[in-house]
Amino acid sequence: MANTKSAKASVTSQSTATVASAAEEAFKPESGLWVALRDAPSPYSHDEALLLCETFPGEWVSWVLGYGEITLSRGQFHQESRERSLVFSS
Repeated sequence: MANTKSAKASVTSQSTATVASAAEEAFKPESGLWVALRDAPSPYSHDEALLLCETFPGEWVSWVLGYGEITLSRGQFHQESRERSLVFSS
């Protein structure tokens, strides 16, 4: 019985990883999109970035609150799980 539970847990964990991987591959970064950073650039900065423009394929100039401008490679961020809107004040 313990082996059956272990096998089910292993299959569930593999299925979850496959779904997450497929979602990550389907994600297409674009300018003006907030993304979650895998690692914050400093202990005092936020762990989210606003993508500004793609300089080279897979490389983005971005803005991180509490840090400033940063260039991120595609592997340094992933899709944000919630919607955000950018509000500019005049």
